[in-house]
Parts: sequence; structure tokens; C-alpha cells
Amino acid sequence: MVVDQFEELLACIALVMVVLAVSWGVVTRYITEQPAAWASEVATLGFAWLVFFGAAACIKYQLHPAIDMLVVRLATHWQVVFRWFNHLLLIGFFLFMAVFGGQFAWSSWGNPSPILRLPLTVLYGPVALSFALMAVRYLQVAWGGPWAIEGERDTYVG
Repeated sequence: MVVDQFEELLACIALVMVVLAVSWGVVTRYITEQPAAWASEVATLGFAWLVFFGAAACIKYQLHPAIDMLVVRLATHWQVVFRWFNHLLLIGFFLFMAVFGGQFAWSSWGNPSPILRLPLTVLYGPVALSFALMAVRYLQVAWGGPWAIEGERDTYVG
């Protein structure tokens, strides 16, 4: 289902965009007399999308590292308290970044990029979108529900 693979789809498109832009930049730099000035900017834009949507996919597959060396030594009651605190802290951070990242992206609409003259919202927008998606995916993985990730996938490590 496309909704379930949304992060991977955007990250893969961005990766292809980065590879093609960098490759074209190298070809034009060493083969032609005029290097493609836009290649670096396209690679930068694609890399921003790749990083943030790849991070959202890592949330979904529980691939971010967790250091629980201290928590596992606590009594069971305190482990539950710290885990709930961690859940609330992460959801709060994701929502904070989604809201303020969205405001920052929206305010940069009038600022064009140096070469392609695209609004810088194209560069800052993935922050807001991916952090909102991270909040959804985190809730989805933490508490299950109708969008729970299937455990049979090869990439699932949970």
C-alpha cells in the first residue's frame, strides 16, 4: 500500500535525484566547458528530502538507536514511568518540530534559492512534513492500531 511506503518512496526518489544531479555535475565539470551550476542545488534539495524522510522510515521500522542501559536496571515501576516519559518527550519533540518547521518553511516562501529561484520552502518543507509523519509513525509503532507495521517485513528489526 502506498500510504504504508510513503517515506521510502519519497526517500528513494530523492536518492535518485541526488545521484543523478551529482553525476551530471561531475560529467559537465570534466567533459564540457561549462559545468552545470544547478546540479549542486538540486543535490542539496534532494539530500534534505532524503535525510528527513529516511529518518521517518527509520521511526517506522524502529531503527533509531535506544540507550536503555540505566532504565533496565530500575525497578519495573520506574521503567514504565521512564518509558512513558520517553514516549511523551518524543511525541512532543516531533510535534514541536512539525509546527515550528512548518512556520519556518511557510515564512521562507518569498525567499528564492540562488540558482533555480525555487522558494526555499522546497528545502525547509521536508522538516515539517517528515516530523509530522514521524509523530504519526511513532504512535503507530508504539501503540499499534489500524496502521500497525507488519512484522513479516525483512527490514523490520523490532
